[in-house]
Amino acid sequence: MTNEKIPSREECLDILNKNKTPSNVIEHSKTVCNVAEDVADGLINKGIKVNKKLVIAAALLHDIEREKENHIAEGTKLLKSMGLSEVSEVIKKHSLYGIEDGRVQPKTVEEKIVFYSDKRVKGDKIVSLVERFKDIEKRYKKDFSKEFEFAKKIEEELLQ
Repeated sequence: MTNEKIPSREECLDILNKNKTPSNVIEHSKTVCNVAEDVADGLINKGIKVNKKLVIAAALLHDIEREKENHIAEGTKLLKSMGLSEVSEVIKKHSLYGIEDGRVQPKTVEEKIVFYSDKRVKGDKIVSLVERFKDIEKRYKKDFSKEFEFAKKIEEELLQ
């Protein structure tokens, strides 16, 4: 862990607005952040160490480049260029693609929280993993059963 500054909630919203991130994406990110905070609080209450400030920043900024082709790589690059490499490392791990590749799998508790929270939010509504994955499969016309199983495992780990 570095000692770099992690932006506050207000600074994250300011970054999203200055980047002209669409309002529907910002609303999605705020809801993801609410889920992430609840999960983080639950873990903290069990005595698990969580960098909540990092979780909040990464949850708010995870889709900053949502409108771009490879939004995760683009978002990671943008945040790194702003000196937010710790946040960029967390958002780099919220993808479903290549989930079997250890390099993109969420490993830290913060990465797992942001990954999981994103999979619980459809638009700006909190839904079950089942509902979210049905929507993803319909949108991308692809089978995401491996990814669903992975997300279920993370859910069990975080909410046990």
